[in-house]
Amino acid sequence: MTKSNIVRVFVIRHGQTDHNLQKILQGQLDTPMNATGHQQSQALGQRFSTIPIDHFVTSDLQRCQETLKYITQHQKSPSVKVTPNLRERDMGKVQGMYLKDALEQYGPQFRNYGEKEESLCRRVSLELKEIVEDANHENVIMCTHGGVITRFFNYLHSELGYELNEGLSAKDLRVPFNTSISIFDVDRSTGKGVIQSFGNTAHLGGDFKVDDQLLR
Repeated sequence: MTKSNIVRVFVIRHGQTDHNLQKILQGQLDTPMNATGHQQSQALGQRFSTIPIDHFVTSDLQRCQETLKYITQHQKSPSVKVTPNLRERDMGKVQGMYLKDALEQYGPQFRNYGEKEESLCRRVSLELKEIVEDANHENVIMCTHGGVITRFFNYLHSELGYELNEGLSAKDLRVPFNTSISIFDVDRSTGKGVIQSFGNTAHLGGDFKVDDQLLR
C-alpha cells in the first residue's frame, strides 16, 4: 500500500443508553444516550481533538448523532453525512423487548428475526464505497451501532478478505463497548484492506468489553 492511496476509517460505537444498561434490544428504536454515554462521548471527543478528520458519516438515530457532536466540535468546518444506512439492524418482533424475555419466548433464534445480515452489509457497503471513491477523504469517521460494527467487520474479514493486523484474530471481532474505536485501512487502487484495531477503549481509561454479546 502506498500512503497516497490509503483511506483510514475510524468506526465508532455510540455512547451508552438506558436500553444498553437495562438489556433491552434496541435495534432501530431511536433512543438517546444517558449521562454515562455523554461522559464517554466527551472522552472520545478529546481523543480525536488532535486528529484532523476529513469526513464524518453517521447513523441517523439520535444516540449516534449525539455521540458524533463531541468529536465534530473539535474539527474545523466538519463535513457530516447523516444516513439511515448506518442504522442498527431492525430486530423485528423482538425489538424493544428485554433480552431475558426474548430468550424465554423465542430462544436463541430470536436473533434471526427482522432484517437479514446480508441486507445490513449491503447498505453499510454503499457508504464505504462512497467514502473510498472520494479522493479527498484520508481520515474518515463512521459512527454506528454495536451490531453493525460486529457484522460488518466480520464481513470485511471473512468475505472481502481484509487482513487482520498482528495481534488480532477473528474471535476478537465481537460486539464492542460503547464509544469504542475500531480502525481499518483501504487501498483505493486495489480495494484491499487491513483491520488495524478493534474495540479500543483507551480513552475511557481501560480495556472494556461487552459481557452479553446477544444485546443489540
